[in-house]
Amino acid sequence: MIASPSRVPGPEHDLDYESLQIIAHEKTHRKVLDIFSRFGSRGKLLEIPAGEGALAWQLHKLGYEVTGGDVDPNFFKVRSLRCIYVDMNKSFPIEDGHFDFISCIEGIEHLEDQFHFVRECARVLKPAGVLVLSTPNILNLASRLKFFLSGFYSLFPRPVNELSQVPVFDHIHPVTYYQLRYMLHTLGFRITDVATDFLRRSAAGLFFLRPLVQLYSIRTMRKESDMRQRAVNREIRRVLTSPEILFGRTLILTARKTAGSAIRVIQASEI
Repeated sequence: MIASPSRVPGPEHDLDYESLQIIAHEKTHRKVLDIFSRFGSRGKLLEIPAGEGALAWQLHKLGYEVTGGDVDPNFFKVRSLRCIYVDMNKSFPIEDGHFDFISCIEGIEHLEDQFHFVRECARVLKPAGVLVLSTPNILNLASRLKFFLSGFYSLFPRPVNELSQVPVFDHIHPVTYYQLRYMLHTLGFRITDVATDFLRRSAAGLFFLRPLVQLYSIRTMRKESDMRQRAVNREIRRVLTSPEILFGRTLILTARKTAGSAIRVIQASEI
């Protein structure tokens, strides 16, 4: 069972769902739709945070049985789909193993407890369920340069407003690829794809720094004594020096729930 929806299916209205506000960048939206269009099967999908429902509507058109989830379900405008109250910082009001897919676009950087969120995603997904999430890629070269000069990453341009009454809208928790990988791989998931929405020209202009980044990545990881983790680190280093990370604006991960959804150690033979 899931909590009773605040918005129930009903007759279509004259609202043009194609013009609903897209909270994420339009290219992020299109890339995520492309990812979901390539899955061989459809099923029950939780779209969080749902906002007005622009992405939920497009996923519905692809054939998914979509439920929106948001801290303010009344903001959801797609009358033919249901939207339930979900506070992503807390336990979801959803039974175990209810969904086949979860889409979380530009949401995790707003959360106080990202580990709890990943655990909840694993809990409500069926075995082999899929999570697609995106977050600003703070490791692209332009963002690194910005941090070096100002102390702030791209898309995290200034101190968070301590006096804000609606902190849910602020980027309070930037997260890197390797941090997300740790969360996912230790809490019941396995990353199957790393993508981006587009390559930033400002980052691509710093391409000449890539060999130096590769060198320092090797130097940074060389003191790892656990042979299994050293094998894992080689894969992490490959991703960290890929065009998607060094030049991409947004980090988009696809992860599949592993058997049992238990905390597990990734073996070197799996890399």
